[in-house]
Amino acid sequence: MQLSFNKYLTALLISIFSLSFSVAQRPTGGSQSRGGAPEDQIGKTEGDFIRPDVRSWHLTNNFTFSDTVPVDTLSNGYQIYNQIFNKSIAQAWLGNMNSANQSMIFHEQQQHYGHLFYNPFLTYIPQPHELYFYDTKTPYVNVTYHFGGPKRRSEEAISATYTQNVNKRLNVGIQYQLNSSIGQYQGQKAENQNFKFWTSYNGNRYNAHAGLIYTDIDNQENGGINPLGEGRDFQELEPDEIPVQFQTAYNQITSYQFFYNHSLSIGNINVKGKDSTTTELPVSTVYHTIKFDQGKRLHKIDDLPNYYITDTPFYPNIYRDSLQTRDSTLYNNLSNTFQIKFNEEANSLLKFGLRAYIINDISFYKFPGQTSWNYDENGGGIPNYQTRDTTLVTSAIGGQIFKNLGNNFWWNAGAQLYFQGYRAGDSEITGSLNSRFRIRKDTAGFFAHGGIYFRQPELFENQYFSNHLQWSRDFNQVKSIKVQGGIRIPTRRLELSGGVNLITEHIYWQNNGLPGQTSSVLQVLNGRLKKHFILGRVHSINDVVVQYTSDDKYIPLPLLALYNSTYYENTLFKVLHFQLGFDIRYNTSYYAPMYMPATGMFVNQQLEKVGNYPFVDAFVNLQLKRARIYVKFDHLNQGFPNEPYYTTYLYPGNPRNLKFGVSWNFYD
Repeated sequence: MQLSFNKYLTALLISIFSLSFSVAQRPTGGSQSRGGAPEDQIGKTEGDFIRPDVRSWHLTNNFTFSDTVPVDTLSNGYQIYNQIFNKSIAQAWLGNMNSANQSMIFHEQQQHYGHLFYNPFLTYIPQPHELYFYDTKTPYVNVTYHFGGPKRRSEEAISATYTQNVNKRLNVGIQYQLNSSIGQYQGQKAENQNFKFWTSYNGNRYNAHAGLIYTDIDNQENGGINPLGEGRDFQELEPDEIPVQFQTAYNQITSYQFFYNHSLSIGNINVKGKDSTTTELPVSTVYHTIKFDQGKRLHKIDDLPNYYITDTPFYPNIYRDSLQTRDSTLYNNLSNTFQIKFNEEANSLLKFGLRAYIINDISFYKFPGQTSWNYDENGGGIPNYQTRDTTLVTSAIGGQIFKNLGNNFWWNAGAQLYFQGYRAGDSEITGSLNSRFRIRKDTAGFFAHGGIYFRQPELFENQYFSNHLQWSRDFNQVKSIKVQGGIRIPTRRLELSGGVNLITEHIYWQNNGLPGQTSSVLQVLNGRLKKHFILGRVHSINDVVVQYTSDDKYIPLPLLALYNSTYYENTLFKVLHFQLGFDIRYNTSYYAPMYMPATGMFVNQQLEKVGNYPFVDAFVNLQLKRARIYVKFDHLNQGFPNEPYYTTYLYPGNPRNLKFGVSWNFYD
């Protein structure tokens, strides 16, 4: 059902402005005096005001470090409305906003261990470590709206964020996001909703961060266009005239995530700064993090017999129900982590910090079981549908040494070992470094990160039973080595990097939708160049990736992927900042993966190569004080070159269309 965005937009704006107005009348900090006014406001005149000040951060390293992030107020890149291209410059995706996707830059591929079928939708399922926390002197509100036409095949998105400090230590915030697209092709409706609530408390010794994230994804799955040739020449047809595989297939995902992270500082140490001032810091900090994650997934197909009239149905097999498909899975995970961190300021001898932790994970799964049959005396079979559930428990210990202080060199090294439960024997050793030094008049820095990983196959990699696909395997432990490194020269707006991935016992997805494992050692090499050219008021941002895969039967990747954004930038009337330019995305042809709606996974195929087609977008970005606006012609070059424009196998990209969006920040 396509939602009425005008109603949502009006209601949200009224609610947010009302809330913002009401809290603006109350003090955001300070204790209450006897006269009813906050003590920090006594003696102030009506002309005094609080200057807007918004700080933001997110938690890293198992929620033990706060990493500052800037509040998004810049025009650069604002025209990139599609979330997946903020994750990676090369994507295999279904061509429609909110659809399944997989980065084709190998080392950027995301994986959420535990619920395998989430991975193609992770872009739309925010994780706790991605949640932003705020510290504000005044209430902060952001409202964002996007629209793309034509209206009968429109895509719309709205986002509203509100956060404020209750006092100088306690902050609360909420965000609601709604993205919906009818799709340019048949059977392509897609919708996802996100609701986030967060709060943080920053005391002298006790700190706490908590968050609640709700995600609902409801996507219609058309299975791609007809692979036998009918409608393949989609340049000659209107998008909604092209035959597709399914009209009544859907994937629904619901996710609830809650986490609470709190810490207590222990001991005191006095540290003298460069200006001879003394700061009191804790010797160590203890942490506890509890996370609960519930995920539900339903794949359904109505009117199933209609899709078996042909001799070549999309799914050759029916294992459970010949009238409809209802494949559901339930995943619950409860995780507790206890940590202690010794701050590097307290280690005057070795000059590094130390962190140690223990993790316990409890995962509960409920999913279809293998169907058994009861036969009567005449030989007729009656299916006995089974539902299975299992609980998996595992525990791990780990540690890390780190150096985050200093001006020129920072590093960390850590290890994690699973010693109990279904992941016993899994381990990982990781490390990273960053540096900064002078080269004549320039500032440069080397960076590197990598790890050695041993992991057991996930539950659904080993076994899964559904109406159309089923398997029971006993895969071996997957072993991999990953190394990335390079050099940055910020003064030259230049970055060069490269890396290698070595994998043995790699688990991949075959073209029949079933998992397989290869014992050979697979190699993936990559090199990357990022360069921002400036010539007067003309900017050209470039990102080029070259990849080599030792066997594209198991790991198919484009040899070359590039992104270019070129624009002219200026300011009109001293207040209206604008950028006028174009974006180009391109990758060489390769055996792009095929999408399997029954599992939501991208599977390998060797039937047809996809790529060697540039997608060109023209845009103008405008910024006027607190408002940002973009207008964009998506896929401006449709028909040039006169070639198919697939985003992955059997899934064409959207034709040329007009999009626009606006984002507005409020600080009072």
